[in-house]
Amino acid sequence: MSKKAFLTDIQAGIARMKQTSGEVTIVHHNDADGLSSAAVLQVALSRAGFSVRRVPLERVHPPIVERIHEQFSSTILYVDLGGKAAPVISEANRGRSFTIILDHHHPEKSTDSQVLNLTTEFYGLSGEMDISAATAAYLFASVLDEKNHDLAYLGVVGAVGDSHDRSGQLVGENRLALEEAIERGQVRIERFDNREHYTLTRFGNEMPMPEFCEQITTLGAPGYYMDGPDFGVRMCIEGPSQGARQKFEELHRIKETAYQNVLAKLTRGGLQETQYCQWFVVGNDFAPMGVKTIGEFCGEIRDADFIHPDKYIVGCQIMDRKVPGLGTFDWSIYKVSMRVPSPLEHKIVVEHTMPGLAYLVPEAAQQIGGSIDACHDYSAATVIEKGQEQELIAAMDKLVETWKGSSH
Repeated sequence: MSKKAFLTDIQAGIARMKQTSGEVTIVHHNDADGLSSAAVLQVALSRAGFSVRRVPLERVHPPIVERIHEQFSSTILYVDLGGKAAPVISEANRGRSFTIILDHHHPEKSTDSQVLNLTTEFYGLSGEMDISAATAAYLFASVLDEKNHDLAYLGVVGAVGDSHDRSGQLVGENRLALEEAIERGQVRIERFDNREHYTLTRFGNEMPMPEFCEQITTLGAPGYYMDGPDFGVRMCIEGPSQGARQKFEELHRIKETAYQNVLAKLTRGGLQETQYCQWFVVGNDFAPMGVKTIGEFCGEIRDADFIHPDKYIVGCQIMDRKVPGLGTFDWSIYKVSMRVPSPLEHKIVVEHTMPGLAYLVPEAAQQIGGSIDACHDYSAATVIEKGQEQELIAAMDKLVETWKGSSH
């Protein structure tokens, strides 16, 4: 498969969309990549005359997917999530609604002809470094109408927000979006300290791209239950505003206070260790912030002094029973997020002497009945029943040992 095949399949998907009611429900992740992806699609589809609603999600979980496909009869478009959960989405849909999955994580094939899985990995476009979900959405929008090339800057926002520049510069399809954005005066590029630095110029006042992405993610993740995703999407489309700035500052204060409290607990012995994992439970310590917060926190501490450099980081946060826009669910579950310290990431990505999370987490979660969706080798998550956390860790340890004992 190739980029050409990807674009051809996008074109076919758009043709099928145009045969439906003209309504589209965008189901999207709530970090910088997910919110910028949603912004691309909202603008592009609205320009094309579609009626658009958005449903931000923290996790793809079977009860949530069931409710989405019961509640919305229009075309459903998943972006920055859903690729791995294509069988779950297919089961929930059961041929009812035309559904597109536009993702860049490791995927599974759909089992419903009404579910078109356009995950980039199927087409040789790596979601690890080469293409963000927002860049995939930008390609989708460009096929829909060439005038949507003016959304190139959002592909860059998603790519930087998803750390696709961690090698020092954006590459692959992200690079093409960057070049288009530079040509249109939306992004400025400088090179120093042996890496590229991107500045967002799209809205007049210049802002370093990492700072813009941090604000978007803070709005969407910690602010998930406080209308943050709406602020984040509007900021992607309209630029920074006083309202968004005030919301960000409020959320930033909440986040920093919670982070400091949890850090104090971890450094006082709250971090548990096994042979290959280091793990902890925050419970409700991050409330009222969304569960994407646990992943962001794991990312921030991954190279802290108290972190073992060669063990997987696993954090557990209680998932609220309320899901914005979808109502209340009867569950008692943990969102479990995982990251890797820099030395371990090098062993996974460069040396290939340790297994990546994209292998470990789906395998371990499946063994205990957890649900799984978006995974990278350096970042992954699952949803499990409360009380299963030690089983999950034990399964991961065993999988690592088996992997190391094989021919790898």
